[in-house]
Amino acid sequence: MDLQLILLVILATLTAGMIGANNASNATATLAGARVTTHSRAALIFGAGLALGALLEGGKMSGAVQGMALDGSLSPWSVGIVLGVTLGMIIIATGMGIPLPVTQALYGAAIGSGIFLGIPINLAGIAAVLISWGLTPVAAAAASFALARLEMKFPSKDIKTSTTVYGVLTLFTGFYTAYVLGANTIGLVAGIMIDGIGWEAALALSVVSAGIGGMLFGRRVSTTIGERIATIGPPTAFACQLGGALTVHLFTQGGIPVSISHAIIGGVAGGALSKGVKALNMSSWLRLAVAWIATPILTIALAWVIHASAAM
Repeated sequence: MDLQLILLVILATLTAGMIGANNASNATATLAGARVTTHSRAALIFGAGLALGALLEGGKMSGAVQGMALDGSLSPWSVGIVLGVTLGMIIIATGMGIPLPVTQALYGAAIGSGIFLGIPINLAGIAAVLISWGLTPVAAAAASFALARLEMKFPSKDIKTSTTVYGVLTLFTGFYTAYVLGANTIGLVAGIMIDGIGWEAALALSVVSAGIGGMLFGRRVSTTIGERIATIGPPTAFACQLGGALTVHLFTQGGIPVSISHAIIGGVAGGALSKGVKALNMSSWLRLAVAWIATPILTIALAWVIHASAAM
Protein backbone atom coordinates (compact mmCIF):
# COMPACT_ATOMS: atom_id res chain seq x y z
CA MET A 1 0.00 0.00 0.00
CA ASP A 2 1.49 3.36 -1.05
CA LEU A 3 1.63 6.49 1.09
CA GLN A 4 -1.49 8.05 -0.44
CA LEU A 5 -3.61 4.99 0.34
CA ILE A 6 -2.23 4.83 3.89
CA LEU A 7 -3.20 8.46 4.38
CA LEU A 8 -6.63 7.75 2.90
CA VAL A 9 -7.24 4.88 5.31
CA ILE A 10 -6.16 6.97 8.31
CA LEU A 11 -8.39 9.89 7.32
CA ALA A 12 -11.30 7.57 6.56
CA THR A 13 -10.96 5.91 9.97
CA LEU A 14 -10.89 9.24 11.79
CA THR A 15 -13.70 10.74 9.72
CA ALA A 16 -16.03 7.78 10.19
CA GLY A 17 -15.23 7.74 13.90
CA MET A 18 -16.13 11.40 14.24
CA ILE A 19 -19.32 10.79 12.25
CA GLY A 20 -20.21 8.29 14.94
CA ALA A 21 -19.41 10.84 17.63
CA ASN A 22 -21.35 13.65 15.98
CA ASN A 23 -23.79 12.79 13.25
CA ALA A 24 -24.45 9.09 13.71
CA SER A 25 -25.22 9.39 17.40
CA ASN A 26 -28.16 11.60 16.49
CA ALA A 27 -30.00 8.43 15.55
CA THR A 28 -30.56 7.62 19.23
CA ALA A 29 -30.75 11.13 20.68
CA THR A 30 -34.46 11.03 21.43
CA LEU A 31 -34.06 7.78 23.35
CA ALA A 32 -31.99 9.55 25.97
CA GLY A 33 -33.88 12.83 25.65
CA ALA A 34 -37.18 11.13 26.43
CA ARG A 35 -35.54 9.12 29.26
CA VAL A 36 -36.45 5.86 27.48
CA THR A 37 -33.03 4.34 28.16
CA THR A 38 -29.52 5.30 29.18
CA HIS A 39 -26.96 6.83 26.81
CA SER A 40 -24.89 3.64 27.06
CA ARG A 41 -27.71 1.36 25.97
CA ALA A 42 -28.75 3.81 23.26
CA ALA A 43 -25.19 3.67 21.91
CA LEU A 44 -25.35 -0.14 21.67
CA ILE A 45 -28.66 0.06 19.80
CA PHE A 46 -27.09 2.58 17.46
CA GLY A 47 -24.07 0.38 16.73
CA ALA A 48 -26.17 -2.66 15.84
CA GLY A 49 -28.57 -0.73 13.62
CA LEU A 50 -25.78 1.17 11.89
CA ALA A 51 -23.92 -2.01 10.92
CA LEU A 52 -27.02 -3.76 9.57
CA GLY A 53 -28.15 -0.76 7.52
CA ALA A 54 -24.72 -0.23 5.96
CA LEU A 55 -24.34 -3.91 5.06
CA LEU A 56 -27.81 -4.35 3.57
CA GLU A 57 -28.40 -1.01 1.84
CA GLY A 58 -25.19 1.02 1.92
CA GLY A 59 -24.41 0.06 -1.68
CA LYS A 60 -27.29 2.25 -2.88
CA MET A 61 -25.11 5.29 -2.05
CA SER A 62 -21.92 4.07 -3.76
CA GLY A 63 -22.24 6.53 -6.66
CA ALA A 64 -23.73 9.45 -4.78
CA VAL A 65 -20.61 11.63 -5.06
CA GLN A 66 -18.64 10.29 -8.02
CA GLY A 67 -21.59 10.04 -10.36
CA MET A 68 -24.34 12.21 -8.92
CA ALA A 69 -22.15 15.23 -8.06
CA LEU A 70 -19.08 14.69 -10.25
CA ASP A 71 -18.93 13.19 -13.74
CA GLY A 72 -15.58 11.64 -12.99
CA SER A 73 -13.44 10.12 -10.24
CA LEU A 74 -11.25 11.71 -7.61
CA SER A 75 -7.74 10.39 -7.01
CA PRO A 76 -6.90 8.90 -3.58
CA TRP A 77 -5.07 12.17 -2.81
CA SER A 78 -8.18 14.25 -3.59
CA VAL A 79 -10.44 11.86 -1.67
CA GLY A 80 -8.06 12.32 1.26
CA ILE A 81 -8.52 16.09 1.03
CA VAL A 82 -12.32 15.69 0.92
CA LEU A 83 -12.23 13.46 4.01
CA GLY A 84 -9.76 15.74 5.76
CA VAL A 85 -11.94 18.81 5.25
CA THR A 86 -15.01 16.86 6.39
CA LEU A 87 -13.13 15.61 9.44
CA GLY A 88 -12.06 19.12 10.39
CA MET A 89 -15.62 20.41 10.19
CA ILE A 90 -16.94 17.50 12.28
CA ILE A 91 -14.30 18.05 14.97
CA ILE A 92 -15.23 21.73 15.25
CA ALA A 93 -18.96 20.98 15.34
CA THR A 94 -18.57 18.19 17.88
CA GLY A 95 -16.53 20.45 20.13
CA MET A 96 -19.39 22.96 19.99
CA GLY A 97 -22.01 20.26 20.58
CA ILE A 98 -23.62 20.96 17.18
CA PRO A 99 -24.84 18.08 14.94
CA LEU A 100 -23.08 18.62 11.60
CA PRO A 101 -24.79 17.50 8.37
CA VAL A 102 -21.99 15.25 7.09
CA THR A 103 -23.62 15.06 3.67
CA GLN A 104 -23.26 18.81 3.22
CA ALA A 105 -19.66 18.87 4.41
CA LEU A 106 -18.56 15.96 2.24
CA TYR A 107 -20.49 17.11 -0.83
CA GLY A 108 -19.14 20.62 -0.54
CA ALA A 109 -15.54 19.38 -0.26
CA ALA A 110 -16.02 17.03 -3.23
CA ILE A 111 -17.44 19.82 -5.38
CA GLY A 112 -14.65 22.19 -4.38
CA SER A 113 -12.09 19.53 -5.31
CA GLY A 114 -13.84 18.80 -8.60
CA ILE A 115 -13.93 22.48 -9.55
CA PHE A 116 -10.20 22.90 -8.95
CA LEU A 117 -9.31 19.70 -10.82
CA GLY A 118 -11.56 20.51 -13.76
CA ILE A 119 -13.77 17.45 -13.30
CA PRO A 120 -17.18 18.02 -14.95
CA ILE A 121 -19.86 18.92 -12.41
CA ASN A 122 -23.20 17.15 -12.68
CA LEU A 123 -25.51 20.12 -12.19
CA ALA A 124 -28.69 18.07 -12.48
CA GLY A 125 -27.49 15.63 -9.83
CA ILE A 126 -26.41 18.42 -7.49
CA ALA A 127 -29.74 20.20 -7.98
CA ALA A 128 -31.60 17.02 -7.04
CA VAL A 129 -29.51 16.71 -3.88
CA LEU A 130 -30.02 20.37 -2.93
CA ILE A 131 -33.78 20.05 -3.35
CA SER A 132 -33.72 16.90 -1.25
CA TRP A 133 -31.78 18.70 1.50
CA GLY A 134 -34.51 21.34 1.65
CA LEU A 135 -37.31 18.79 1.65
CA THR A 136 -35.80 16.50 4.29
CA PRO A 137 -36.47 18.52 7.49
CA VAL A 138 -39.83 19.72 6.18
CA ALA A 139 -41.02 16.22 5.31
CA ALA A 140 -39.72 14.81 8.60
CA ALA A 141 -41.40 17.60 10.59
CA ALA A 142 -44.69 17.05 8.77
CA ALA A 143 -44.57 13.29 9.31
CA SER A 144 -43.69 13.64 13.00
CA PHE A 145 -46.34 16.32 13.55
CA ALA A 146 -48.99 14.11 11.96
CA LEU A 147 -47.94 11.08 14.01
CA ALA A 148 -47.88 13.08 17.24
CA ARG A 149 -51.32 14.58 16.60
CA LEU A 150 -52.68 11.13 15.79
CA GLU A 151 -51.34 9.85 19.10
CA MET A 152 -53.15 12.67 20.91
CA LYS A 153 -56.48 11.46 19.53
CA PHE A 154 -56.05 8.12 21.26
CA PRO A 155 -54.78 8.97 24.74
CA SER A 156 -54.15 6.18 27.21
CA LYS A 157 -55.85 6.40 30.58
CA ASP A 158 -53.07 4.35 32.14
CA ILE A 159 -50.02 6.62 32.16
CA LYS A 160 -47.65 3.89 33.33
CA THR A 161 -48.72 1.48 30.56
CA SER A 162 -48.56 4.24 27.95
CA THR A 163 -45.05 5.22 28.96
CA THR A 164 -43.89 1.60 28.82
CA VAL A 165 -45.46 0.97 25.39
CA TYR A 166 -44.03 4.12 23.85
CA GLY A 167 -40.68 3.42 25.47
CA VAL A 168 -40.49 0.06 23.71
CA LEU A 169 -41.68 1.55 20.40
CA THR A 170 -39.05 4.27 20.63
CA LEU A 171 -36.34 1.67 21.19
CA PHE A 172 -37.35 -0.03 17.96
CA THR A 173 -37.51 3.24 16.02
CA GLY A 174 -34.12 4.22 17.44
CA PHE A 175 -32.70 1.02 15.98
CA TYR A 176 -34.48 1.72 12.68
CA THR A 177 -33.07 5.25 12.56
CA ALA A 178 -29.56 3.92 13.11
CA TYR A 179 -30.20 1.38 10.35
CA VAL A 180 -31.20 4.17 7.96
CA LEU A 181 -28.14 6.19 8.94
CA GLY A 182 -25.90 3.25 8.10
CA ALA A 183 -27.60 2.80 4.74
CA ASN A 184 -27.39 6.49 3.79
CA THR A 185 -24.54 8.37 5.48
CA ILE A 186 -22.13 5.48 6.04
CA GLY A 187 -22.85 4.22 2.54
CA LEU A 188 -22.01 7.71 1.25
CA VAL A 189 -18.68 7.86 3.07
CA ALA A 190 -17.70 4.36 1.96
CA GLY A 191 -18.73 5.10 -1.62
CA ILE A 192 -16.25 7.93 -2.05
CA MET A 193 -13.39 5.51 -1.25
CA ILE A 194 -14.29 2.75 -3.73
CA ASP A 195 -11.57 3.60 -6.26
CA GLY A 196 -8.95 3.71 -3.50
CA ILE A 197 -9.47 0.63 -1.33
CA GLY A 198 -12.50 -1.13 -2.80
CA TRP A 199 -16.12 -1.28 -1.64
CA GLU A 200 -15.89 -4.11 0.89
CA ALA A 201 -12.88 -2.65 2.70
CA ALA A 202 -14.32 0.87 2.63
CA LEU A 203 -17.64 -0.29 4.04
CA ALA A 204 -16.07 -2.37 6.81
CA LEU A 205 -13.73 0.45 7.79
CA SER A 206 -16.55 3.02 7.88
CA VAL A 207 -18.93 0.83 9.89
CA VAL A 208 -16.41 -0.18 12.54
CA SER A 209 -15.00 3.33 12.97
CA ALA A 210 -18.41 5.03 13.12
CA GLY A 211 -19.71 2.44 15.57
CA ILE A 212 -16.79 2.93 17.93
CA GLY A 213 -16.98 6.72 17.63
CA GLY A 214 -20.69 6.82 18.37
CA MET A 215 -20.52 4.50 21.35
CA LEU A 216 -17.55 6.26 22.95
CA PHE A 217 -18.05 9.94 22.16
CA GLY A 218 -21.63 10.56 21.01
CA ARG A 219 -23.25 11.66 24.24
CA ARG A 220 -22.77 15.44 23.98
CA VAL A 221 -24.41 15.87 20.56
CA SER A 222 -27.19 13.47 21.50
CA THR A 223 -27.94 15.74 24.44
CA THR A 224 -28.16 18.78 22.12
CA ILE A 225 -30.82 17.13 19.97
CA GLY A 226 -32.66 15.08 22.56
CA GLU A 227 -32.77 17.56 25.42
CA ARG A 228 -31.96 21.11 24.32
CA ILE A 229 -33.82 21.94 21.11
CA ALA A 230 -37.23 20.81 22.34
CA THR A 231 -39.11 19.38 25.28
CA ILE A 232 -40.28 15.84 24.46
CA GLY A 233 -41.67 12.75 26.15
CA PRO A 234 -41.90 9.09 25.06
CA PRO A 235 -44.95 9.48 22.73
CA THR A 236 -43.41 12.52 21.03
CA ALA A 237 -40.00 10.83 20.86
CA PHE A 238 -41.56 7.92 19.00
CA ALA A 239 -43.13 10.29 16.45
CA CYS A 240 -39.84 12.20 16.03
CA GLN A 241 -37.78 9.07 15.44
CA LEU A 242 -40.20 7.42 13.04
CA GLY A 243 -40.89 10.58 11.01
CA GLY A 244 -37.20 11.34 10.55
CA ALA A 245 -36.18 7.76 9.78
CA LEU A 246 -38.90 7.20 7.21
CA THR A 247 -37.89 10.38 5.40
CA VAL A 248 -34.21 9.40 5.13
CA HIS A 249 -35.05 5.83 4.14
CA LEU A 250 -37.26 7.09 1.31
CA PHE A 251 -34.42 9.18 -0.17
CA THR A 252 -32.01 6.27 0.27
CA GLN A 253 -34.06 4.15 -2.13
CA GLY A 254 -33.25 6.68 -4.86
CA GLY A 255 -29.55 6.80 -3.98
CA ILE A 256 -29.86 10.40 -2.76
CA PRO A 257 -27.70 11.33 0.24
CA VAL A 258 -29.55 13.40 2.82
CA SER A 259 -28.63 14.44 6.33
CA ILE A 260 -29.81 12.36 9.26
CA SER A 261 -29.35 15.53 11.35
CA HIS A 262 -31.83 17.42 9.15
CA ALA A 263 -34.34 14.59 9.40
CA ILE A 264 -34.13 13.94 13.14
CA ILE A 265 -34.07 17.62 14.05
CA GLY A 266 -36.98 18.24 11.67
CA GLY A 267 -38.75 15.32 13.34
CA VAL A 268 -38.09 16.76 16.79
CA ALA A 269 -39.47 20.12 15.62
CA GLY A 270 -42.62 18.54 14.20
CA GLY A 271 -43.21 16.50 17.33
CA ALA A 272 -42.60 19.49 19.59
CA LEU A 273 -44.87 21.74 17.53
CA SER A 274 -47.71 19.33 18.13
CA LYS A 275 -47.49 20.56 21.74
CA GLY A 276 -47.16 24.22 20.79
CA VAL A 277 -44.39 26.63 19.78
CA LYS A 278 -43.21 27.07 23.38
CA ALA A 279 -41.85 23.51 23.33
CA LEU A 280 -39.06 24.62 20.98
CA ASN A 281 -35.75 26.11 22.09
CA MET A 282 -35.28 28.89 19.52
CA SER A 283 -31.68 29.76 20.49
CA SER A 284 -30.55 26.23 19.69
CA TRP A 285 -32.44 26.37 16.41
CA LEU A 286 -30.62 29.56 15.42
CA ARG A 287 -27.21 27.95 16.00
CA LEU A 288 -28.21 24.93 13.93
CA ALA A 289 -29.48 27.06 11.04
CA VAL A 290 -26.24 29.04 10.87
CA ALA A 291 -24.17 25.85 10.91
CA TRP A 292 -26.23 24.24 8.14
CA ILE A 293 -25.95 27.23 5.83
CA ALA A 294 -22.24 27.78 6.43
CA THR A 295 -21.10 24.15 6.14
CA PRO A 296 -21.21 23.53 2.35
CA ILE A 297 -19.89 27.02 1.56
CA LEU A 298 -16.91 26.59 3.87
CA THR A 299 -16.04 23.09 2.66
CA ILE A 300 -16.16 24.08 -1.03
CA ALA A 301 -13.75 26.91 -0.31
CA LEU A 302 -11.48 24.87 1.96
CA ALA A 303 -11.11 21.97 -0.49
CA TRP A 304 -10.30 24.37 -3.34
CA VAL A 305 -7.72 26.26 -1.24
CA ILE A 306 -6.00 23.05 -0.08
CA HIS A 307 -5.74 21.75 -3.64
CA ALA A 308 -4.40 25.10 -4.80
CA SER A 309 -1.82 25.20 -1.99
CA ALA A 310 -0.66 21.65 -2.74
CA ALA A 311 -0.22 22.51 -6.42
CA MET A 312 2.04 25.51 -5.72
